[in-house]
Amino acid sequence: MSASGDSFQRIDTDVLVVGGGVAGSMAAIPALEAGLKVVICEKGKVLDHCGSIGCGVDHYLTIMDSGPEWDTPEFLLKHVPELTDGIVDMAVAGRVIHEMPRIFRKIESLGVDFRDRQTGDYYRLRSFGLPGTYHINFDGTDFKKHLGERVRKGKATVLMRTMVVQLLVRDNRAYGAVAFNFRSGEWTVIRAKAVVLAAGDVNRISKNASGLAFDSWHIPYNTGDAQAMGYHAGAQLANMESVEATLTPKGFSCQGLNALVSLGAWFVNKAGERFMFKYDKKGENARRAVIADGVINEYLLGNGPIYLDCRHLPQDMLDRMEHTLQVDRYTLPAYYQQKGVNFREELVEVSVSELSIRRSGVYFRGSGLSVDINGETAVEALFAAGDCATVSGGISGAAVLGHIAGEGVVRRIRAGGGALPDPDPRMLEQVRAQSEAHLQQPDGMPWKDYEEATRQTVSDYVGVRRDERGLKLALDTLRALALRDPQLRADDLHGLMRVHEARNIRMNAEMMATASLARQETRTGSSHFRMDFPQTDDRNWRKFVIVERGSNGPVTRTLSTDRPLSAAFSRGNAAVAA
Repeated sequence: MSASGDSFQRIDTDVLVVGGGVAGSMAAIPALEAGLKVVICEKGKVLDHCGSIGCGVDHYLTIMDSGPEWDTPEFLLKHVPELTDGIVDMAVAGRVIHEMPRIFRKIESLGVDFRDRQTGDYYRLRSFGLPGTYHINFDGTDFKKHLGERVRKGKATVLMRTMVVQLLVRDNRAYGAVAFNFRSGEWTVIRAKAVVLAAGDVNRISKNASGLAFDSWHIPYNTGDAQAMGYHAGAQLANMESVEATLTPKGFSCQGLNALVSLGAWFVNKAGERFMFKYDKKGENARRAVIADGVINEYLLGNGPIYLDCRHLPQDMLDRMEHTLQVDRYTLPAYYQQKGVNFREELVEVSVSELSIRRSGVYFRGSGLSVDINGETAVEALFAAGDCATVSGGISGAAVLGHIAGEGVVRRIRAGGGALPDPDPRMLEQVRAQSEAHLQQPDGMPWKDYEEATRQTVSDYVGVRRDERGLKLALDTLRALALRDPQLRADDLHGLMRVHEARNIRMNAEMMATASLARQETRTGSSHFRMDFPQTDDRNWRKFVIVERGSNGPVTRTLSTDRPLSAAFSRGNAAVAA
């Protein structure tokens, strides 16, 4: 099967954004406001409802500069090293935190209502180890819709059901990408003066309790596309050894842990013991990484099952919790009802979710593409934002760094860069031919089997407990699996998209295992737990592990956390002045 027509569709633009979620939309907005032409490629069906919070969000983290000392960037920044166990790019984290109030006000101006509908004020809560009540609890059902409306009003060109499969880079400068529409089969070459990668985190990478890969607590369509493409293009990645898990109701994967703990829920083991204070003095208000690690340890100690306990909460708080929980996953109340579970009056069993490569259960330390204070990677004119970048903070982090990257794009384009190169026609045909060959493999390996082999390998050897032997076995298995890439089978165009996702998932798993093998210590509990190096070693390992493309696969090196990650970039002008 070939793409419609004998040639590629060709689009020239100023900015190409890969991913139409919060980070991608927020990156597009300042570029559109500067009068630039913007093209967005998105795998989803509708811009207003794509990305991690396409169906809604119930909390948003921000500084508001409301008066108290704790509500200032300077105060929060003092706590960031502790919150991240010392592994953080303070330059970029500082930029994000200082920009939080401005971007918050901008999002409000786009129509997002953060105020409580009963009191008319902001309902702010403390959670996940933060030193102040920075989280706004609100009904963000239409959050993404307002961002989508602003992008459409700016007349961006939005290519839905379109997957970018390869970046165009020459002389370490990005100038576009190759993409295909997995409904029509049409292939497109997009030349751009700057590219923003905003395709989210890495999911479907380990097994979960239900055994259903798409039953994930975070969006299952975020499959590390940006990280894999950036790696192949020559960008650097960091913190890839750090994984994240959360707690979900048993049998139902969903977000919502933030709302539960910030509104006062407890966790108890099979003996009825409220155990979180054994693991952190803040108890259930500890960082997500500590909460997940506490539950994992309780299970390993034989103290499971673990339960969510809301019975002590007043009725008004329970009412708010019930409303809040259905914002992120509107079918959750129906699930409770069908199971005959009343969380107001009885314990609710919870389980540990599958893993994701995201931000290791902490704020301001992301796992993915290394960026400078403008969101630019080691490849000139290639930017990254959101959960595919090394500074992340949930929805607010995606919004703020996305907007910063969009402004960085404007500066980069205005700084000039010459005419856009013409891609080699033979290379383009090769990319398409290699991709479409998967449609002609009747006896090939199904992408589902390939993915399942990756998930099994990660779960067995690169999960929440690691050692050198297991990590080397994982790398051997993952590299052997990569040799089967040409034989992967796609039954249709949608399956072809899944083939590319499966290959990206495997590539990220290999980078994760490589970085995990390099970091010979334990840091942030189950986010990176080496059984053969069970202690945190600040003397030797308070440093970044950088992953980049080598001649035979991923290679690593380290960089002191006293320096920003951009210090390792090889391009001469690593940062255009902010």
